[in-house]
Amino acid sequence: MALSEVYWDRHIPLPKLGPVQAKVTVAVLALLCFINSYDGEFVFDDSEAIVNNKDLKPATPLSNIWRNDFWGSNLSSNSSHKSYRPLTVLTFR
Repeated sequence: MALSEVYWDRHIPLPKLGPVQAKVTVAVLALLCFINSYDGEFVFDDSEAIVNNKDLKPATPLSNIWRNDFWGSNLSSNSSHKSYRPLTVLTFR
C-alpha cells in the first residue's frame, strides 16, 4: 500500500464505489456541470469552425478531413492556420 493511500484514507472518509457506480457518478457530475450550456448558441469562432466549415457538410468527401485544417482550408494553402485536428473535425461531422 502506498503512503499516500494510507494518509488520505484516514483523513478523508470517502465512500467506496464499485466500478459501475463510479462511472455513473462521474457521468452525472459531468452532465450537471454542462447541462445549462446544452441550449446555448455558438460563440466566438464556432460559426467558422462548425457552421461554415465545408468539411462538415455531408456532400464533402470524408477523406478531406485528413487534408484540411480545423477550419476547412487546405493545409498547403498560405491562408491555412495549420491547425491540424482531424479527429476533432470528425466528431463535429
